Amino acid sequence: MEFEFIRPQLLWLFVPWAIYCLMQWSKKGKQHNNQLIAPHLMKVVMGEQGQQSQKHNNSLLGVIFSLLTIIAVAGPSIEKQEVPVFKTQAPRVLVLDMSYSMYATDLTPNRLTQARFKTLDMLKLFQEGETGLVAYAGDAFTVSPLTTDVATLENLIPSLRPEIMPSKGSNVYAGIEEAINLLSGASATFGDIILITDGLEQEDAEDIQALLADSPYSLNIYALGTTQGAPIKLHDGGFLKDQYGQIVVPKLFTTRLEKLAKVKGGKFATYTTDNRDINTFKPSLASNTAIVKTEQESAKWRVDAGVYLLILLVPLALLLVRNHAIMLSALLVFTLLPQQKAVASEWLQWFKNNDQNALQAYQNEAFERAASANDPVLKGAALYKAGDYEGAASVLNQTDSAQGQYNLGNALAQLGKLDESIAAYDKALAMNPDFTQAKDNKAVVEALKNQQDQQGQQDQQGQQDQQGQQDQQDQQDQQGQQDQQGQQDQQGQQDQQGQQDQQGQQDQQGQQDQQGQQDQQGQQDQQGPNRVSSARPTGSARAK
Repeated sequence: MEFEFIRPQLLWLFVPWAIYCLMQWSKKGKQHNNQLIAPHLMKVVMGEQGQQSQKHNNSLLGVIFSLLTIIAVAGPSIEKQEVPVFKTQAPRVLVLDMSYSMYATDLTPNRLTQARFKTLDMLKLFQEGETGLVAYAGDAFTVSPLTTDVATLENLIPSLRPEIMPSKGSNVYAGIEEAINLLSGASATFGDIILITDGLEQEDAEDIQALLADSPYSLNIYALGTTQGAPIKLHDGGFLKDQYGQIVVPKLFTTRLEKLAKVKGGKFATYTTDNRDINTFKPSLASNTAIVKTEQESAKWRVDAGVYLLILLVPLALLLVRNHAIMLSALLVFTLLPQQKAVASEWLQWFKNNDQNALQAYQNEAFERAASANDPVLKGAALYKAGDYEGAASVLNQTDSAQGQYNLGNALAQLGKLDESIAAYDKALAMNPDFTQAKDNKAVVEALKNQQDQQGQQDQQGQQDQQGQQDQQDQQDQQGQQDQQGQQDQQGQQDQQGQQDQQGQQDQQGQQDQQGQQDQQGQQDQQGPNRVSSARPTGSARAK
């Protein structure tokens, strides 16, 4: 049993009440000093004393009545009562385009980055109802089932990019079909599909229109891009080209998208630098929204015990109504004031214990002050809201309730400890098998873990392929060097053989030349004696 005032701010009425009491006490003192009266006037004085006595009694009743009235209007409470929680039911599924055209640079820095930012801002509009998340490229897959935990969705969206998609392309039909399956699987009789894209083909628009024809769900479209378009910048610094080597420049055709959205009475908006675009999709109490009573959730509401003081106030009011009609009317006005949420005040904190003050601070979003709570669940929730996920996990790890383990799973998910987060959700579900939020968040974290594992395998495979290509290239380079060396060696041998052949030919030619000279010399020597012998007879004949 905990005593608490529901409207502690009204305790300021004790200030005028104290002034009223001082005024009555001052009047009584003056009357006590005027007791010495002449005996011949005693009869008259006694009559006046009777009147003064009646006034004194009325004043005392007024003090008691005003005291009880102030306590009553402040709302004294000693117990809580569970009351059902009513929420708006407005299921919706966000469908994000993860095709490579989202890397177009007509929006700064590109369409994909702006789509992430706008989607995160859009989630802040969805305070009630369940939200799911689907991404598509060549195929579509569920990133998160319908859940009320917006914080988990905020953690998943920044990690989405075309590179992690299993297949490349822009199969928007598969994305819409996956969204319909999510809504129908949750037995939603109505809901919204919000398509975040930079365009689609006319054939896709016709197929989607036929798909939604027999569906109770409306299609809303948020378009990113410009009519001029821009090249698709790749991570290697180049631009995406088609099969003919031409740079691809995707352009936005708003007429086609807007016409498709209006078919089922949906909303359409294009990118703007402010929030006017996403405010278009702000939920409203319309035909596709219902207020329902939650079966698994309830809230504890303080029981106002001030109404029971009316049993004392009514008789006192009957005694005071003649002489204090104005004051009574003023106090009755305060009793008719509507109940308001308790407002924290420093000087009123002594009316509450530490956990009550911490809860009040948490409700006022003063999370650092709320972290002083003794209750580990409340303290962990405050640390989580303050962004201290390490501290929240450390505190919530000591809890043994389903709510505490659920919050522990959320904190661990924020820290990226997905396996431990799943284990915490399992503990929460073991304590409360009907804890739907724990089921939804567990499914989201498991999907994120599978996505990371798949990405890790792809990265590892890519590294292996790259290493294999490098090894193959090294082998080819080494083989080429060996072939080049062999060719050089062969050429050297051929050059050396040629030199030897040339030297042999030169030697042989030299020998032939020398032999010829010798033969010629021999012939000349032989020819010489013949000449002398024939000359002599000539000379003898001349002398003769």
